[in-house]
Amino acid sequence: MKYRFCFLFWILAIILSVTQVNAVFARAPATAKIAFASTRDGNSEIYIMSPNGGNQMNLTRHPSRDLAPAWSPTGEHIVFNSDRGGTRDIYIMDANGKNVQKVFRRLAYREYPVWSPDGKKLVYLRASDWGIYVGTIDGQQEDRITSTNFLGGSPAWSPDGSEVAFIFTAGPGNYRLKVVNLETREEKVLMPKRELGTFFDPDWSPDGTRIAFYWSEKGIYVIDKNGRNLKRLVSSASRPAWSPLGDELVYGKGQQLFKINLSSRRSKQLTRGAINFGADWFDPQLLPVQPQATLLTTMWATIKQR
Repeated sequence: MKYRFCFLFWILAIILSVTQVNAVFARAPATAKIAFASTRDGNSEIYIMSPNGGNQMNLTRHPSRDLAPAWSPTGEHIVFNSDRGGTRDIYIMDANGKNVQKVFRRLAYREYPVWSPDGKKLVYLRASDWGIYVGTIDGQQEDRITSTNFLGGSPAWSPDGSEVAFIFTAGPGNYRLKVVNLETREEKVLMPKRELGTFFDPDWSPDGTRIAFYWSEKGIYVIDKNGRNLKRLVSSASRPAWSPLGDELVYGKGQQLFKINLSSRRSKQLTRGAINFGADWFDPQLLPVQPQATLLTTMWATIKQR
């Protein structure tokens, strides 16, 4: 009986220690944060900062080129691009920059990763065949969704998980903003309506009703998901990213990041020096009281076992 009690106590201690480790290694920020890329250290690195531009901190600290960060739905992880393996591919790290892991076993030119709303998958561009792919975050499965043609890409997952917006190229200067339904694979063109244009970087509003995008040499525009109500939000700006509430927009202008309040139209510069770009905004106050991160944590643990 004595030995059985000791054995059970030992098992319980292991379970508790593992639970504590898992709770610590993947923890969302306690306050709202914007992830972005910056060249201030001599090469492109992933940083985070407060929405007012304060508390800027380098997460990656690696000699490779790290860029295109995107928060997981629970804020516990950040997915990003890096060429640290010799080819630009997709990596995931904890929100504090620790435990960096390559998602897929075999390197391929994958870029612009974005999380699915449920945290189970990623959508991204494979430049080897200019296709939009959806892959599981454990790297075990990849499915090609559609073609972008040469120099297309920039996929963005809709908040309800049913559609992906992306850029399709039909020829030089003939870019199209399209949306593909992930179930039916049907595609529709949102832009252009009349004149040709060069479009980049679509981003869905948090409520899923609108898409912001960059219209080259014109600025940031927004359009309803049905292709109506085209409107310019910011002139001479690029790479839009919605705030979690949908009331503000982060964007690039020159080599710096700014944000604009869409009601007051007041803008604020967030970064200075070097080149800063590619922002993504997370706010823990908008999470459910008890985020359902079990699946995401389990799959992330699988990646770490490689």
